[in-house]
Amino acid sequence: MVSGPAAAAQNGRDVSFLSEDSVHLKGTYWPPRQSGRCSVALVHDVGGSRNDWVPFVPFFRSRGWGILAFDLRGHGESMHQDLHPHELVPEQADLHSPTAYPNDMKAALAFIERQPHTLSGTLAAIGVGLGADLSYAAAARGWGTASTVLVGLDEVRARDLAGSGPFAPRNVYLMYGAADVTSAASADVFIKTASRPSEVFAYPGTSAVGMGLVREKSPELLARAIAWIERTL
Repeated sequence: MVSGPAAAAQNGRDVSFLSEDSVHLKGTYWPPRQSGRCSVALVHDVGGSRNDWVPFVPFFRSRGWGILAFDLRGHGESMHQDLHPHELVPEQADLHSPTAYPNDMKAALAFIERQPHTLSGTLAAIGVGLGADLSYAAAARGWGTASTVLVGLDEVRARDLAGSGPFAPRNVYLMYGAADVTSAASADVFIKTASRPSEVFAYPGTSAVGMGLVREKSPELLARAIAWIERTL
């Protein structure tokens, strides 16, 4: 019998969807166990892929949630619309572009919204590193999420990714290592910017970032993420 992460990967189905600027994005989708359950976009960091999330999917699936883990452009199996592989690579300029990775995020959220068991107001995002910045931008600019969990935050980059317009994040929970200088500075701005209910939790004694912090502090970190989403949706 297959169990654990391998079983989670088997139970999901590979999907693909197109960004507004014609990038062919790949993902793995696990539908919610019943209508009315929330659906969550899992967003990886620079240099990662959707596979980073596979070991943790069973925690979220235990709540009956729908899950989409997807590859940002230049990562994993993402490719151009003509399906030629290995042409996309992470571009430094894209890290602050409001029209590159944000298009991927919007396309992923739109994919979830099109699924038959997705109900309005039940969409959440959990992001690490760059994925956290994108998720924060989504919360601030109204890209469709109703609850958001961030593992780390670069507030300056998140605002660049959000582009021009009103910036009003709400229902956001930020977790970070207390010795992570960028996230600590961003947390100070976050507290002044994000509307309630929004909260911050710093793990003392660690500078781990991104998936490193997820691995170091799980399953407690995952339990916090789950509790936040169930509280705010």
